[in-house]
Amino acid sequence: MTEHFSEAIHNLQVSWPDITSLEVSYRVVESFDPDFAVDIIEHPDLNAQASNQALALLLREMGASNIVAFVRIIDLPPDCNRSVRQLRSEDLGRMISVDAIAVKISGVRPRTYEGTFECIACSHRIMVSQPNEQELIEPVECFEIDGGCGRRKGQTRFVQRVEESILINSQFIELQEPPENLRGGVQPERILCIAEHDLAGKLNPGDRVTANGMLFVRSQRKAGKETPIFDIFLRIHSIERENIPLEEIQISEEEESEIKELARRGDIYDLFVRSIAPSIHGMNEVKESLVLQLFGGVAGRNKDGSRTRGDIHILLMGDPGVAKSQLLSYMASISPRGRFTSGMSASAAGLTAAAVQDPSADGRWTLEAGALALADLGLAAIDEFDKMSQNDRASMHEAMTLQRISISKAGINATLSTRCAILAAANPTSGRFQPVSEVPFTNQINLKQPLLSRFDIIWLLTDAPEKNLDTLIANHIIDNRMSAVPEILVEQGSRPDPTKTADEAGLTMYGKTSIISRSLIRKYVAYTKRNIHPTMREEARDRLANYYVQTRLKSGEQTDSVSITARAIDGLFRLSEAAAKIRLSSEVTEDDALRAIRINEHWRFALMGENFDETTLASGKKGNARNRERTIVEIVSRIHAETGEMVNLNDVFTEAGRLDINRNTAEDIIDRLVLYGTLFRPRHDYLQPG
Repeated sequence: MTEHFSEAIHNLQVSWPDITSLEVSYRVVESFDPDFAVDIIEHPDLNAQASNQALALLLREMGASNIVAFVRIIDLPPDCNRSVRQLRSEDLGRMISVDAIAVKISGVRPRTYEGTFECIACSHRIMVSQPNEQELIEPVECFEIDGGCGRRKGQTRFVQRVEESILINSQFIELQEPPENLRGGVQPERILCIAEHDLAGKLNPGDRVTANGMLFVRSQRKAGKETPIFDIFLRIHSIERENIPLEEIQISEEEESEIKELARRGDIYDLFVRSIAPSIHGMNEVKESLVLQLFGGVAGRNKDGSRTRGDIHILLMGDPGVAKSQLLSYMASISPRGRFTSGMSASAAGLTAAAVQDPSADGRWTLEAGALALADLGLAAIDEFDKMSQNDRASMHEAMTLQRISISKAGINATLSTRCAILAAANPTSGRFQPVSEVPFTNQINLKQPLLSRFDIIWLLTDAPEKNLDTLIANHIIDNRMSAVPEILVEQGSRPDPTKTADEAGLTMYGKTSIISRSLIRKYVAYTKRNIHPTMREEARDRLANYYVQTRLKSGEQTDSVSITARAIDGLFRLSEAAAKIRLSSEVTEDDALRAIRINEHWRFALMGENFDETTLASGKKGNARNRERTIVEIVSRIHAETGEMVNLNDVFTEAGRLDINRNTAEDIIDRLVLYGTLFRPRHDYLQPG
């Protein structure tokens, strides 16, 4: 064994104190001595202490007597793995591993490992080991046999000498079982863990880890007395798998071959579109964009240290009853690490991270990860996005653009990753969208323009009567209701659960069409995110660049009109990469670029028609409204320049009437311009430039 780890021990000696642990795989120990490996599981505390002493002895023989290092056992066998809700009294004192998410992290604090106490009466020093991290154990007597005065604790007082004590770093971590392991909306369970030495400060809220360690208990206290009920804690021995992408989703060889076979199908895009919320009729273009959002583009890091986002953000603006919430709920259920929340019940702390004062950690402030941090590398669906308060929505800017959250609360300064796609839904403020209005659609919802610009795609979903379409929707809804299984029969066990039977198959039937099961979609997406990172061909690159340039030229005669901005290129690039990932292709082809352009043009046309204008999104005013404002300002400026005096209001109305701007409209425009300070009204019937 010494020969096997000689190089690792030498590297530890050279790299110390940056590296203070020697990781040893359980499989290596088992191949060397199976009985010793079993003993490590059965008596982890004794073996951990002995292995640390052996490592210190080896380092001392190598001439490094001042190095303090630790042996960490990793890769525990599967029979040692437990979920948080499976922990039982039989696991106490054994080495186990727990797959979980770190949801709450305390600050790193020094803890007394061996305390040096001084007797006030005789100044004698006494060393006391401190195994309990929540209680300081003082000497009971100043023993004469050790050179003390013999007085007991009640006859003298013992004061800890911190400078002579041995202190170690300590941190409290709360682990929560992953949401993908939960069924039926069960509340996820948590366990409080203690990380010490070099393990303290390694994790951030939202990190997915395998924590190996030993369970121990502390008695619950009520009214100052101990009770026979114990709280379970985990003393972490080693940490594995820090945010390896989507590692929790296991894909067998048969499933991998099935995924590759599906990718070769010519109708793979149509198959995925049919598989997205099949209970919702139509909306094929919207569903196609949601499929691309599910796969996402490729995130990258540049030489200058900046990061390019790979996730696609989509906003669904729609009238009530167009199935927005159902789409969001379905997308959150099929996405790996999907999270669904409602803006009505979500605060900034619930979405990003909350600073919580934890009574179990001596009142320390700890960070608790929110929905966006827990959806890292997945999808966060936020319903009623417009119902969030302005302060809560402000926290979304950094999370959507830079895909991180900077936390500065209660003395805690941390940065959490939010590398997730955002799928949001919003309703119009007046109940329904008003197509014939001076106000653009994006201003008919309660969202500010800077936040709207963060979305790659903005779909407008209106509920307009149309006989043929309404007939198809009605028949689809009725057929869907008639084929449903009564829920009470499923709960009683007299009828099988159709969702579970459908998920067992790769391809399943929904009505008369074949769709991909939700479990296979989840594994398909996880497989592509782990293994497929396409690069763009030159012809696809040229196609996107030419589309951007040609669209910019369509701005027309309006000087303040911009048809498309540079931010759209990023969105097109991401959509093209997602289209290639669906085919498991290592290259983005021209067809992928054309698919991205088609989707981009479709949502832009649905939102604003032929003359799409980014300035309308930014200003909240349509082009003709901006033209009339500019015309009024030019009239006032011209007359003022010609006469050098204040401009009579009637002269302005006369000039505006010649340009087809009626008096009422001109009065409204002038009132707004005076309010903004563009024009100045020194007297009631007179104007001059502001």
